[in-house]
Amino acid sequence: MPWEKQFDKREVLDRAVRAFWAGGYEATSMTELLEQMGIQKGSFYATFGCKRQVLLDGLHTYTAEHFAALAALAREASPRAALERHLVDVTASVTGPEGNLGCFLVNTALELSSRDPEIQQIAQRTLAAHEGFYRDLLAAARERGEVPAELDPEATARALLALVLGMRVLGRSAAPSEVVESVRDQALGLLGTRTQRPG
Repeated sequence: MPWEKQFDKREVLDRAVRAFWAGGYEATSMTELLEQMGIQKGSFYATFGCKRQVLLDGLHTYTAEHFAALAALAREASPRAALERHLVDVTASVTGPEGNLGCFLVNTALELSSRDPEIQQIAQRTLAAHEGFYRDLLAAARERGEVPAELDPEATARALLALVLGMRVLGRSAAPSEVVESVRDQALGLLGTRTQRPG
């Protein structure tokens, strides 16, 4: 009788991400990883191949979900409103009960990118795409008169990304919520005054 997996691959991958996210890749032993994933060693190797591949698959899933959420936000609100809501959402996640987890991508990049070129490339591509998302929204907001005409979408997008990443790092270090909120306010301030005419 053919061997069949008795688990949902996506579900156990999510558990692996949680393990790496909380404890770090190197510090998470295979024993701990298998316990967190809830599968046997044979099933692990048959499905994923190796620990590093689990990390790569987890990063892909994490970033895909992140950008899907950003795209949904952009569809649901005006460009400026989408950016404002995003900053509010980041603040809520950073100051919430799991805020000290930080960002899975950033955590992994800080741990591994200096000695793993593939992880470095993933981080660079993802951060560039994140900056591009901000830049596109800012350009659209300027076109609609939601931000000042003199606003530079590229420079502002880069600054927004730096502040959001800073908020994530502050959350990781369990900084007081008022500190995170002050950084959020600085990020909101980069949008300038709304210039759109009523109606």
